[in-house]
Amino acid sequence: MKEVVFIINERFTVDSIRNEVLDSKTGQKNRLEPRLMKLLCILAERRGQVVKREFIIKEIWDDYPGANEGLNQAISSLRKLLADEHKEIIQTQPKSGYIFNATIARDKGAKAGRKSKYIGAIIVASVLLLLIFFIIVRFYTKKEAPTNPAKELYENDAREMARKDSIHQAEKTRTMTDTLGPAAKGDSDRRGERKQ
Repeated sequence: MKEVVFIINERFTVDSIRNEVLDSKTGQKNRLEPRLMKLLCILAERRGQVVKREFIIKEIWDDYPGANEGLNQAISSLRKLLADEHKEIIQTQPKSGYIFNATIARDKGAKAGRKSKYIGAIIVASVLLLLIFFIIVRFYTKKEAPTNPAKELYENDAREMARKDSIHQAEKTRTMTDTLGPAAKGDSDRRGERKQ
């Protein structure tokens, strides 16, 4: 059956993935063994047509020798499950097979539920990816190392001392030049004349 969830006779909701049948009249939910669910799906898929016993045995029991008795029991179980005491839903065709006479409808609620679950999963995955992205970005971007106030004060003092020392040296050089006056300047001029 192409539909994963379908409704038989507006009463029985069949979920072929979970192997469950819910009777909306009684509220009872039944779990089916996989072979029984496969048989129900084969019959529902070919509703209104004769489904040969040989075909069912080959599809479900893989031509197992005791499959005839297994098929009889499976049909009996499905009739009980679908409240088919009068054998109107699953009709036996003597020496041939079975005809499934029921209305089949899609379960629109299940389809909407699957769609909303899918959207929910996308949202959750997106949020997780964003969270992982921010964690990775935070991990790889280095934060500034915490400053050591004592070290910072020491470096500031050292810079200030170096600045004052260079100012002092400049003043000392200028004072020397001023003390020597024009004579020092003239000596430098004479040296320039000799070189020429």
